[in-house]
Amino acid sequence: MSLFLPAIILLPLLSAAVLGFFRNSWSKQLISVVSCSAVGASFLMVLALLFKFNGTHEPIHAVLTSWGPILPEFGLVADSLSLWWMVVVTGAGLLIHIYSTGYMVEDLSFGRFMAKLNFFIYAMSLLVLSDNFGGLLMGWANVGLASYMLIGFYFKKPSASAASMKAFVINMIGEAGMIAGIAFIYANYGTLKFTEVFDAIKEGGTPLFSITLIGLLLLMGAAAKSAQFPLHTWLPNAMEGPTPVSALIHAATMVTAGVYLVSRVYPIYEASHTAALTVAWIGAIGALGGSLIALGQTDIKRILAFSTLSQVGYMFLGNGLGAYVAADFHFLTHAFFKAALFLGAGIVVHHYNGDQDIRRMGGLWQKDKFAGWVFLIGALALIGLPPFAGFFSKDEILAAAWDHNKVLFVIGLAGAAMTAIYNTRLFALVFLGKPYEAPKAAAAKKGKKHDDHGHDAHGHDHDHHHATPKSMSVPVGILTFLSVVAGAVIFMGHTQVHFLEHSFEQLHLEAEPINWLVAGLSIVIALAGIGIGMLLYGPNGKLRAKELDLNAKGGALLNMLYVDQIYAFLFVQPVRDLAEVIGVSFDPKGVDGVVNGLGESARLIGSDLRALQSGHTTRYIASIFVGVVLVLAYFVLVI
Repeated sequence: MSLFLPAIILLPLLSAAVLGFFRNSWSKQLISVVSCSAVGASFLMVLALLFKFNGTHEPIHAVLTSWGPILPEFGLVADSLSLWWMVVVTGAGLLIHIYSTGYMVEDLSFGRFMAKLNFFIYAMSLLVLSDNFGGLLMGWANVGLASYMLIGFYFKKPSASAASMKAFVINMIGEAGMIAGIAFIYANYGTLKFTEVFDAIKEGGTPLFSITLIGLLLLMGAAAKSAQFPLHTWLPNAMEGPTPVSALIHAATMVTAGVYLVSRVYPIYEASHTAALTVAWIGAIGALGGSLIALGQTDIKRILAFSTLSQVGYMFLGNGLGAYVAADFHFLTHAFFKAALFLGAGIVVHHYNGDQDIRRMGGLWQKDKFAGWVFLIGALALIGLPPFAGFFSKDEILAAAWDHNKVLFVIGLAGAAMTAIYNTRLFALVFLGKPYEAPKAAAAKKGKKHDDHGHDAHGHDHDHHHATPKSMSVPVGILTFLSVVAGAVIFMGHTQVHFLEHSFEQLHLEAEPINWLVAGLSIVIALAGIGIGMLLYGPNGKLRAKELDLNAKGGALLNMLYVDQIYAFLFVQPVRDLAEVIGVSFDPKGVDGVVNGLGESARLIGSDLRALQSGHTTRYIASIFVGVVLVLAYFVLVI
């Protein structure tokens, strides 16, 4: 069984290399088979390890190599936490792979895309299965590389290239803190092995300041990778990648990696109340802020992106309050309904020939019931109404906030209200009301904004319906089904507690019933949010006409609370101004001036010395004579 661990990682990596090499010579069918088979095999091996672990409750280890005294045993581990996550990484990853074979089949770079998807699965698997901080950091960096390649997949588009670079740079800022934190871990404990570090923390002796510093530095990396405030600004730009990338990044892998990190190193946060409380507050701010910003977006994928920011915020909130099982439970359910929503959004975008602006949609329920049901179920799961999956996991987090910090509970509840409103707005504008009609008369006056075939200024035919292939509908259907039943099945059997308690033994976990006071408040808030959403954005909503106005100027929410503009003012523009000063003044006049001055001095000295090389013997004899006299004078007068 231990051999399965390296195989789970190597299969996606090797398939990525093979597909990258043969991407232009193999058929798309063969590429699809190889890509999906590699991930499918990894998923089956994860299930085998899961059943093995569930029978013995003993972690399964595999040693890969040695890093000398720094890390004598560089290995992998299959314990309850890593297996819980790997079921999602490989399982949801497989469904997204299958979906991609239909969604991307017409793309000329299909082979390149599938190779990069497989590389992503390899990177996330290495991150989750590593039994040490070194391997985790390697997986972390490779996840960043994979996301850079996939976000910028359409590299000929300047916006896609800029988006991938932005994601890379912001994540590097977080990784700088994370690397510093790992360096402090080694400096304090002399090892990078998880179990050895955590045992040393439990024994005590480490100054509280050091543990807090380590926790905050690791949080920098977690916040950047999981797009939490204030390192969240790369997230909306990541929508430049194809829709399957959005589903993979936001549901199964990258954006939730920070949640995994905090859960994995929980002894650090258990030892430092300050670091843990910081995690909780960052999560609460993300939960509320993400839902607020989502309310003002007009791009269907950006709305879902900010909903991810909000939902991952709830996971951080749970982790910061010590409700690690609830946070990881919400990760699992979120993976199902968010992947369903993103892949459902891909069906909607296909229907509108690539248009992602919800203001140019409407009335889709009558044309595509399948997409409508996917969005309705996914939205209800995201809102957190029973019996859908999100209700059981999110309410465990809210219950923990109720028990530990009433202020954070109120913020979390406010985020739940906003979640109901923006999801209702999204569903109502896309699926309800009348279909969008391009204003032909107005467009004619402005000149060639609309052609005779019903296409708007973006070339989108809003009356054309695309049939959804089974390679897309089946994975979405499975994820939608899981969005309905997964939460209830896991919660009723207390599976999340009984399974994950083996990774959180220090906490003495017990299965707890639903806190009906918290659940009742959550349900009432959600229903009220849905009612407000329908009142404002439904077919006869008071704000619907304003929302559908393509010429309306966006406010603070559409501009994401101007955080990007603030960063541009505080950091980007000063750096550009400094670069301009250096490039225009300091470099040419200072550095180049010194270098050119030295060169000119050498040239002038050379010109003067050239006169001595005249070829006249008498001048050479005179020069030698003067030199001898000067040497003799030195010895007589000085020495």
